[in-house]
Amino acid sequence: MKILIAGLTTNYQFKRLKEEGGKLGHIVDGCKSTDLIIKSGNGFGVELLGKELSSYDLIYSFVTRRRWGWYQAFKYLQENFSTKIINDLSALPTPVSEYFVQDVNALPAPKTFTIYSSKVIPEIFSELTFPLIVKNGIVHKGKEVFKVENERELIEKTDEIGKTGNPVVVRQFIPNDGDIRVFTIDGRAVAAMKRIPSEGEFRSNISLGGTGEKFDLSQNFEIKTLAEKASSVAKILIAGVDIIIDKDTNKPYILEINSCPQFEGLEKYTGENVALSIIKYFEKFQK
Repeated sequence: MKILIAGLTTNYQFKRLKEEGGKLGHIVDGCKSTDLIIKSGNGFGVELLGKELSSYDLIYSFVTRRRWGWYQAFKYLQENFSTKIINDLSALPTPVSEYFVQDVNALPAPKTFTIYSSKVIPEIFSELTFPLIVKNGIVHKGKEVFKVENERELIEKTDEIGKTGNPVVVRQFIPNDGDIRVFTIDGRAVAAMKRIPSEGEFRSNISLGGTGEKFDLSQNFEIKTLAEKASSVAKILIAGVDIIIDKDTNKPYILEINSCPQFEGLEKYTGENVALSIIKYFEKFQK
C-alpha cells in the first residue's frame, strides 16, 4: 500500500508508522498540513507540494480542526479516487460536537459550558462550583488549560482565551489522581495507560511532565467498554479516549475523544506495538 500521514513528517508517530509499514512492504510518506493546494475556477482539483495526492491508497489524517480545506480535499479524493481516509475531520469537527455526541449517547462527562465571552458568565454562574477547568477549545496536549478557584480567575482566563477567537470550555473539576488514556482502533481498545501528573501539576499529559504506567483493561471492563463506546459513537476510527475517575465517588467521566492521538507514551509505558496495530488495521483496506 501507499500510505500518507497528513500533518506529520518527523515526529515519533510518523517515524514509528513508517518503520512498521516499511517492515510489511508498504510505502509510508508524510506531509505538512500547509502543503495542500486546492484549485478551483477552471476545474476543481487538489494537489500536494512535491507529491501526487491522488496516488495514495490511504490517508491517515493528523490535520487539525483549523485546516478545513483538507476536509474538502478528503471528500474529493474519496469520491473521485476511492481513497480511504482515516479520521477525515467530519467526526467531531468542534468541541461542541464532541460534547453533543457524549450527551445524546448518555456518556458520563463533567458538567461543561462552551462560551465565547466572559459577559455570559453571570448566566451560568449559578450552575458552577469551584474549582473549575478553563481551556481553549481548539488547542490540545494540555496547553492553554487552567484551573481556576474563583470568579475573578474565571473571568480573566475566559478573556485571555477569548482573544484568540476560539471557544472557551468551562468544565467542572473532577478530583483525581491522574487520568486514563485508552487507545482505540475501529472501536476496539488496543492499549491503555494511566497518566499521573507531576508534583504541583493538575494536568496529566506526558508532554507536560506527567508519568505513565500500564492500565490493565482486562481488570477494568467498565473503562474498556466506556472508551470503546465513546470512540464508536463519535465515529473516530483511531482515537485516544481520555477518562478520569472521581477519587471520591469512583465514578468515571470522559474528558476527551481525541482524533489525533499520540502514542509515544503508550508504547513506552505499556510495551504495546501500537504502530504495528495501526498498520495492520490499514491493511484491511488494501486493494
